[in-house]
Amino acid sequence: MERRHKRRNFFIKKDFQGRLILGCILFVAGGGLLFNVLLGVFSPNAPTSSFTSHDFQIDQTPLLLLKHILTTNWFLIILGGVFVMVASLFLSHRIAGPMFRFESTLENMMNGHLDNTIHLRNKDEGKELARKINELNSQLSQSFRTIDQNSKALEILIEQASTLDLPEKEKEQLASLCWSMQEHNRKITHNCDYFSLKEE
Repeated sequence: MERRHKRRNFFIKKDFQGRLILGCILFVAGGGLLFNVLLGVFSPNAPTSSFTSHDFQIDQTPLLLLKHILTTNWFLIILGGVFVMVASLFLSHRIAGPMFRFESTLENMMNGHLDNTIHLRNKDEGKELARKINELNSQLSQSFRTIDQNSKALEILIEQASTLDLPEKEKEQLASLCWSMQEHNRKITHNCDYFSLKEE
């Protein structure tokens, strides 16, 4: 069953989220500005009259349209800007949250902790990557567990070999080989013990 996680803070990766929010606002503002410029360019450049609140105006059509858009829709423009900012903040959570978890898990893996599992929320992006990282942790844990078992089996074989009844010269050579194998086996065991493994 998939665990549900609530965000504890709004800004998980401040730099990334700030760039994303700014990019969304600039994109929408640029689109609106481009629309107004195209509207002004393709409007006939002739005098146009306007009568609002007992005020009669005569001006060029593009300029008059722009003035009316700004004066009558300023509240909608501000409201739209706030909406874009809030929407892009919530959208950034779907990306920034998983990025934070991936970085944290990979950092833990480098520190020898293979027992971490990445849990993402239902609407988060990157679920496939999270699944592959979790599988990698499981496979690495299984591999190190197998290496550790083989190392223990090798230790038993070395002890058995050191007790063989051989001529004195061959026994000394075998003892030297057994000591060397034990040293290498201890290094293997030490490297395996560095990692915290995922439960089977």
